[in-house]
Amino acid sequence: MATPVVHLRGSDSSIGRATISRLLRTDAKIVIPNVDYQWATEMYSTELIYSKSQFLKSEETPITEGHRVVLLGLGPYLDGMEQSSIGADGSETILVTAGFDKTEIDTSEIDSHLIINHMLPSSFDESWCCPILQNWYNAIKNNDTIASDSRPRHWWVSEMDVVDSIVRILVSEQPFPKIANISGRRAWSDDQTIEEMRILFSRTMAGKSGEFSAQHLTTPSSPKIEVETLSGVSEEQFSRPDLESIHQVLVACDGDGWRPLMPIRSALMVFLIGAIQQ
Repeated sequence: MATPVVHLRGSDSSIGRATISRLLRTDAKIVIPNVDYQWATEMYSTELIYSKSQFLKSEETPITEGHRVVLLGLGPYLDGMEQSSIGADGSETILVTAGFDKTEIDTSEIDSHLIINHMLPSSFDESWCCPILQNWYNAIKNNDTIASDSRPRHWWVSEMDVVDSIVRILVSEQPFPKIANISGRRAWSDDQTIEEMRILFSRTMAGKSGEFSAQHLTTPSSPKIEVETLSGVSEEQFSRPDLESIHQVLVACDGDGWRPLMPIRSALMVFLIGAIQQ
């Protein structure tokens, strides 16, 4: 198999940085815009020493046959220093957008559209952080009352699992689906999510201040949340995004399919750390 060449646009974002980190564990050539090249090479200088992957500047590496172009978010994707079009004959263009962003999108010039639903990002990135998470975080930080819903309606998934699935396809010979949703397989209610966030936020702030108590050190039980089959969502619940397309292409890539690995409690902890640091 030839070395994958991946043109990454929107790299200076929560999911973009995570995608770079994951690609550096492969042998891919990562082509990034000239404006992102300096910070990326500095941020990942240690990883680049040991990685089989490498960074290339978009101005010096035009899109050509066999390349894959990943557009993260809604752009702009060009920096005025490179070719005037995203894509070329024989290349594959993949648009990745957040499910909560209902902006109308013209998909006529792309090969695949991945819609990321209910993702827990690793930083407080407005382009990728669901607004309800931002509201809950601010309310918890200010110790405000939160109006919530007890019905299962959030299919949380970690940024790590989202990025891992995208990179698994990028380094394979499988084409991306024309359209595919990505989300978690377990449904969470507002109440369950807020409770977890409050506990984790309290523990994190106690760690920063050094004011631990026995309550902070006691691991609370996880909420009872059942995994749903790929097509087994009850009509009485808020409907889960259809995961069949992403599952099938991942099965074709490596046989594993779509099976998120990071526990949501861990993903919430990563999100909270990122939010607190900003």
